[in-house]
Amino acid sequence: MKTSKTIGRLTLVLEIRDVGSDLSVTLTGGKAHIGAAALTSLDSGTGRVTASVMSAPGHKEEEIALYGAKTICKAANKTVLFAAGIHLDDISADEIKEIESVCAEMIQSCLKNLD
Repeated sequence: MKTSKTIGRLTLVLEIRDVGSDLSVTLTGGKAHIGAAALTSLDSGTGRVTASVMSAPGHKEEEIALYGAKTICKAANKTVLFAAGIHLDDISADEIKEIESVCAEMIQSCLKNLD
């Protein structure tokens, strides 16, 4: 599954791929890269999601990656690797807030298309 949304001067692209019984997700925008990645799995006994997150030095996408991985993991009951990389030169605080909001909307929107 692949979807995109343009906001202002940035196009965000969310892509989900099956990797066996697991999912690999990327969310990129602007100059595509990997700024942060989160790996989550669901404990079927307790229903708890365990998560690990890493970010590249100077990058701020860890909250988006963690939110996306946890949200999709819970909905799909699958292990999820979620990589995020969004870059926009001279980004403003308002643009950051809007991007974070649209990322969350895109993640929520993709849940209905998960198997």
